[in-house]
Amino acid sequence: MAVGKTTTARFVAARLAVPFVDLDEALGSIPARFAEGGEALFRIAESEKLRALVAGHGVLALGGGTLQREENRRALADWKVVILMAREETLEPRLAGSTGRPLADRWRALLAERTPVWLDYGEPVWVDGLDSDAVAEAVVARC
Repeated sequence: MAVGKTTTARFVAARLAVPFVDLDEALGSIPARFAEGGEALFRIAESEKLRALVAGHGVLALGGGTLQREENRRALADWKVVILMAREETLEPRLAGSTGRPLADRWRALLAERTPVWLDYGEPVWVDGLDSDAVAEAVVARC
């Protein structure tokens, strides 16, 4: 959440000359989906869309909660997953007053809950103090 996944993925896809898809954008308005069916229905739609997207190739920007579901981790088994992370002091100003992120008000709890799953993918790319180009280069180096 708020680490620059979409921007980084777009840059990486351009450098690798492959297609780019942002999972959240492919799902439409996240706030509207949460308002219509809550997080549970959003996660079901997210998993369905992910299964369709992994049949292709390219760079996918995943939502921060995507990897929490075992079925999504299985769907990504043949993909290289790179985790972007930032320290709380970097995230706080990015999330302050956020209206487009339905879970932003509890980002600290989500960070604590999700971090162990993310770290299962290896050493993350820490984005603190880096511009988008530097983050993209670090991701390309991992790929």
